[in-house]
Amino acid sequence: MLVSILNNQTKSRSIFLDTSALISGLLLPFAFAPFDQAWLVYFLMAWMCLLWLHSEPGQAFRRGWLFGFGQFGVGIHWIFYSLYFHGGAPVLLAVIMVVLMASCLALFPALAGFIARRFFKTGFRLDLLLVIPLCWLLTEWLRGFVLTGFPWLQLGYSQIDMPVAGFATLFGGLGTGLVTVFCSALLALAYIKRKDIKIALMIFISVWLAGYILLQLNWVEPAADKITVSIVQGNIAQKDKWQPYMYQPTLELYKRLTQQHRESDVIIWPETAIPDFQHRVTDYLAELRQDVIRHDKDLLLGLFIRDQVTGRYYNSVISLRDGVYQKRHLVPLGEYIPFRGMLEFFNRWINIPMSDIDSGKDEQPLINVAGQAVGINICFEDAFDREVLKSVPEARLLVNVSNDAWFEDSPEAWQHHQIARMRALETGRYLLRATNTGVSSVIDHKGQVVAIAPQFKRHVLIADVQPLTGSTPYVIWHNYLLAGLSILVLGIVYMRRHKYVSA
Repeated sequence: MLVSILNNQTKSRSIFLDTSALISGLLLPFAFAPFDQAWLVYFLMAWMCLLWLHSEPGQAFRRGWLFGFGQFGVGIHWIFYSLYFHGGAPVLLAVIMVVLMASCLALFPALAGFIARRFFKTGFRLDLLLVIPLCWLLTEWLRGFVLTGFPWLQLGYSQIDMPVAGFATLFGGLGTGLVTVFCSALLALAYIKRKDIKIALMIFISVWLAGYILLQLNWVEPAADKITVSIVQGNIAQKDKWQPYMYQPTLELYKRLTQQHRESDVIIWPETAIPDFQHRVTDYLAELRQDVIRHDKDLLLGLFIRDQVTGRYYNSVISLRDGVYQKRHLVPLGEYIPFRGMLEFFNRWINIPMSDIDSGKDEQPLINVAGQAVGINICFEDAFDREVLKSVPEARLLVNVSNDAWFEDSPEAWQHHQIARMRALETGRYLLRATNTGVSSVIDHKGQVVAIAPQFKRHVLIADVQPLTGSTPYVIWHNYLLAGLSILVLGIVYMRRHKYVSA
């Protein structure tokens, strides 16, 4: 019945199919954390593959856009919280900003559908199993770069607890997403061609089995003995964080919690745990430094550093014994204003603290703690695989400090945590997350959660972590191999089709 609907070109059927694309997109975020219904992806993407397969280029673009608008409209609705509750934006403006962002992000799945149908009508099996998955991969990859990129809700993240996650050690989260779309296309093929059911299901099972086997492989090995870490979750509400009355209590809180956990080798505070500039808290930092040196410990903490010459400032993490890391990849509108001349109205309507900062140098030395090189990233930098990959294989541990309190009790914090799990699996490293209100955790090199703090509670998470050395294949070739092969394969398919049509 569905096949006949897909083939029917009447206006009412077209409206039905367009609506089904929107509904599929609206449902997709439930495959991600905190809902974790990863199985949904396969059915929703199988339906989208069928929609695209039976669409003309314009229809494919429209249905891809509707799918993407539903996906991002639901999936990143939490941006409203930061704009309205903490940025002071009027309700209407905050809603408009979310809608505009979802509309722009929806262009990427729309582009995937359009390219697949405009340039690659090669036969339904090849289109389903090769062209559509590769077009999806390349547009997801592109989404991570345009206007500095926004790779949130990549399909691969939803599969972190599924067998196909094993492919992340070879091809990263993007590759996991490609495999997911391929498996979805197999389901679509089994539905429309009953004679292909057995072979499609056999390939599906084989892919999952391969992913499971990859998860069992160890690409890395211990670099040293385990070390004990304490992750301090101060749980300072965002509405209070920058208020003068919370300034001194915040400093005292973090100092007290640190002193209570001197048995740990490393203590980590969240992003901007100190709501001030480094040069204003020199005495406080000197006291902390004397304490950690006296007890032979290491402390990583987040704060802002102002350049006394230029007046510019940086979102930073400092080690009181070794060095500084300055955030490289900034959040558009949240940390810098793109197209400043055109978007000056943004500052008049929305007041986000510390929203116009500078980015750190692209190449920065790794910080050493407890004798181990650590790769540090701040806030949503860990959403960019290329940012995390800059520190490996040299780094023995990864650290992410963040403050997801901007988004209150929304899915954002859990989506962010899921992304961090993928980064740990890709790189074969333990990843330590220190956040203001959660989700603070310790994630092992298989992407599994070793320890986790309760969200929205003051807590110090203590765990033993294993420094690791070595490289997963993905660390060696990054996304370049997969993206390059995808472009090459699509180029060959296009040339062969063009040659055939010309002949």
